[in-house]
Amino acid sequence: MRRDRGGAGPPVKRAEGAAFVATLGALLAVTATSVDIMIPAQPSIARDFALPKSAGAAMVGAFSIGYGIGQAMWGPLSDRYGRLPVLYAALAGFILAGTVCAVTEAFATLLAARFFHGFMGGAGPTLARAISRDLGGGARTARVLSAATVFLGGAPLLAPLGASGILVVGDWRWIFWTLVIFGGLVVLSTLLFVPETHPPERRRAPSIRQMGREVRQLLATPGFLYGTGIVMTVFFGYMALLGMGSAVTEEAYGLPPTLFGPLFSVNALAFIAGAVAAARLAGRYGASAVLRAGAAIALASGIFLLALSATTPGLTLLWAGVVVFQLSFGTLLALATARALEPAGKMAGTASSALGLVQTLLSASGAFAAAALFDGSHRSLCWTMGAAAVATFLLWWKGRRYL
Repeated sequence: MRRDRGGAGPPVKRAEGAAFVATLGALLAVTATSVDIMIPAQPSIARDFALPKSAGAAMVGAFSIGYGIGQAMWGPLSDRYGRLPVLYAALAGFILAGTVCAVTEAFATLLAARFFHGFMGGAGPTLARAISRDLGGGARTARVLSAATVFLGGAPLLAPLGASGILVVGDWRWIFWTLVIFGGLVVLSTLLFVPETHPPERRRAPSIRQMGREVRQLLATPGFLYGTGIVMTVFFGYMALLGMGSAVTEEAYGLPPTLFGPLFSVNALAFIAGAVAAARLAGRYGASAVLRAGAAIALASGIFLLALSATTPGLTLLWAGVVVFQLSFGTLLALATARALEPAGKMAGTASSALGLVQTLLSASGAFAAAALFDGSHRSLCWTMGAAAVATFLLWWKGRRYL
């Protein structure tokens, strides 16, 4: 696959402004916000439906599976019809699914609605990545994605804090209404600030056979494979934290749900610090050097967390390991994604879908793994996050010549 840098390009000046980057960050954060804002409410939802606390992980898993499956559709559709028409249709579905979540009285309906919430919401990050790749690839795509990822870091910072505040004055249904409002604001910002970066002359309607051939070629590209693998493993650990973090801190440490948001915000600050460092240092030292540093941080956090699983640490010590993991997550995410998308060219939407589908379906198992291993202590979190961090380093080591 050749790197497509020529031809009729997008309106670059408008597509690199602060409002444009911030909107891409919001699109990247659609799914993260939808998951993170529910973390403090998961025990409350389980209690309302007379279910065990681990049921919260099922909500995370249902959303993540829908998100992963949806990505298989949004990218190819945007390659055929353009980024914006597909994005608007998906965001409308996201708002509708959130409304169903807010009004349902049955847990089965809530799970189904969360599946479609993820299915529709998956268009946000999928098309944000494709739009970034439309800018030409290379340093420009890495720069835009890194800057947008800083905004993405605001989701785990603000969403759990906001949810904790909402739970003080209302119940968990108010959180879904907040997501409905958020979806509307993302639509408005996209209308105002995001141009169509995939104009008609670049669109195509390939056959299923041709798409399959191109995806197979992409999957055989080492940069795509190792970049996607790194994104997958760090997300595995992060999904374990999202799925069971609140249950672990409440059950093992007696932390009430209203205080989990402030605790989780420390993780978000670590993620933002990693993303800001990656955006600034990649231009000075190169993306490969920053990826190497992020992999080393991941290894340190993995060894520390696995060691903690054999002890009985206090919450501060446990959370120190979680924070170091989040620092590596922020450092690696955008640059590994940009490297994976580099060979995509005109099929940026399909490539983004392939990356997202593989990454999400496999990383979503992190929430289920942490729930299956949960025994009322911190160990399930240490095992899943620690193993994910060590796997991240091993993937970088194996593929370092391509990254």
